[in-house]
Parts: sequence; structure tokens; C-alpha cells
Amino acid sequence: MKKGMKLCIIAPYPPPYGGISNWVMLIENYIARNREDISLRIIDTSPKNKVAAFRPLWDRVLDSGISMIWKRKELIKMIQENPPDVVHMTTSGRLSVIRDILLLKILKKNQVAATYHIRFGRVKDLASRNNGEWRLLTKAMKLSSEVIAIDKLTYRTIKEHLPMVSVSYVPNPIDLSGLPEPVVASGKSIVFIGWVLKNKGIEELLTAWERVWGKHQDWTLKIVGPCKEDYLSSLKNRFSFQGMLFEGEKRHDEAMDILNSSEIFILPSYTEGFPNTVLEAMSLAKPTIATHVGAIPDMLSGDCGEVIEPGASEPIEKAINRFIENKSLRQKMGQNAYLKVKNEYEIKTVFQKYLSIWEKDI
Repeated sequence: MKKGMKLCIIAPYPPPYGGISNWVMLIENYIARNREDISLRIIDTSPKNKVAAFRPLWDRVLDSGISMIWKRKELIKMIQENPPDVVHMTTSGRLSVIRDILLLKILKKNQVAATYHIRFGRVKDLASRNNGEWRLLTKAMKLSSEVIAIDKLTYRTIKEHLPMVSVSYVPNPIDLSGLPEPVVASGKSIVFIGWVLKNKGIEELLTAWERVWGKHQDWTLKIVGPCKEDYLSSLKNRFSFQGMLFEGEKRHDEAMDILNSSEIFILPSYTEGFPNTVLEAMSLAKPTIATHVGAIPDMLSGDCGEVIEPGASEPIEKAINRFIENKSLRQKMGQNAYLKVKNEYEIKTVFQKYLSIWEKDI
């Protein structure tokens, strides 16, 4: 490796907090503690005006256009004054790919190595439909020195459709030192952590829970995460909320304490990339119920949890009942999950994979 590698990450940086921005902070903190030989700069692409999950389309389009102009200027200035050895750019797809292409063209023109990190799990679907987003994404990948896929299906799709593109599979990391030690659950509870949105499968979860609670009234479902007041009101009008606690938004340490004291974690999303909350649940030895989207099937393989199809309440109900009624299954899957995180997802292990890619591209 070059002595004193100059690394630039182009990605969202909190606030607001989210999967990718939390990843950036994780990498930043790891480098600060362990890699004095790496000089890190960050070009922040996060929206600062409003919470991204609740912004209307027109607002996101306007923000993307303004961001594209400023990030282009910022990148050009960096290259002129103190060019990086390698740039690591994350993407969440959709409109952001247009900005990615613009920045990748600048990097290619100036012969700066560019790692393009795909942080969503819709690539197989995009390729099969051959739509505009896939064509833009294809262009961005061809401009990159290396593409990183966070799930094996994305990796295989890129290998199949773009054999000329250099692609690596690298799972997301987690820093176990930032989490509490796993404890034996103190109560019969199931926890959901995330944005309380329709596309997180919250309505299917509440539908299933009303039937589950009818059989298991000694159990509680805890919902942790931010929710718009009007959507929460509509949910309360439609569902009884019996046997349920809506905890609202919590600090990360508070959310982890709630998760650590629970028996089961559930995330019935319609779409995900590589959800950090699933990694956190696995790190705390909690069996997980989650949908067959993004990297989740990879994460929960090896009897670390149960993978269900998205968009329906019946699979959720069946999986919850199965876990509630089988304590030994919960314990076995929780332990499997904990060991898998230790072996495959710890930050020290995953960072070495990133480093190998950066070294190769320089």
C-alpha cells in the first residue's frame, strides 16, 4: 500500500442518521483509531433540509440538482489542491445515480481510482426490467475502477450482465465495541426498530400481531422509531394496539437496550439493502424474522433467523408464533447469529476487504 494513502469517501454523513451515513461514521472512527497511515476526507451528500424519509418527490429532485452542482465543485477543488489516491463513492440508486455519473466522469478524466459501492438491493429487479435506472447504473459502474455489492444476488447479477466490470462482494461491517454485551431477555417481547412507514411492512406486522396476541397475551410487541403524527393516528384508527408499546424515536443506546432485553427482532420491510438493525440484532444474539429482500437472505443463512416473503401478514404471524412457541429454537438461532457476526461482519475483518480493493485500484 502507498505510504500515507489519501482516501476520499463520497457519501451521506449525519445528520440525518441512516444506514449509509452510520456506515460512514463507522469507517471514519475505525480509521481514526487504527489507521494513522490513511488520510480520510469526506464529501457529504446527505440532504440537510428535511428528514429524507418524509420528503416529497419535488423536494428530492430540487435537492439532488443543487447537490450535484456543489458536490461537483467540491470534488474538482479537492483534485486540484490535494488529489486523493482513491475515492470510495456510495449510492442508494434512483436520482442519485445521475450525480454519481457526473462525479465519476470527473474522477476518470483526472485518473483518480473510484470504488462504486452499491448500497441497495434492487439491482436484480432493475436488470430484469432493463429500465432507465438500470441503464444509468450501468453507465456509473462502467466509469468505476471497482464495484462493491453488499449482497450475493447483486454480485451475481452484475457478473452476469456486465462481465467487463470488476465487482467484489463485501458485506457491511459492525463495530461490536459500540454495543452492549448480549443478555438473556428479561421479558417476553418482540421488537421492531426502524422508520415507522408503510414500506417497512408495519401494517402487515400490526395485522399479524392482532392475531398473535389473541393466542399469546403474555407477549408484547415494541415499535421503536420515528413516525409522522398523521400516519400514527391512521394506524391507531385501524389497529387496536393491544399488547403493543409504541416507543417512538430513541437514541441509539436506548434502542439497543430495548433490543437487548427482547426475545425476538422483526423487520418485515418491502425493500432493504444491508440493514444495520439486523446486524445489531444478530450481534446481541437475537433471532430475527425479516423479509427476503436485499442482503437479508445472506445475513440470516445458517439458521440465524427466519426469512419470509414481504407484503403479507400471514408469513409474519406464522413466524412469530413459531418463535414464541419454541424457546430452544430462539436460543439456537440467536447463538448462530452471534457467532456469524463475530466471524464475518466485524469491522476489522470487513475493513481489510475494503483496503484490498483500494490498494488494487491505486
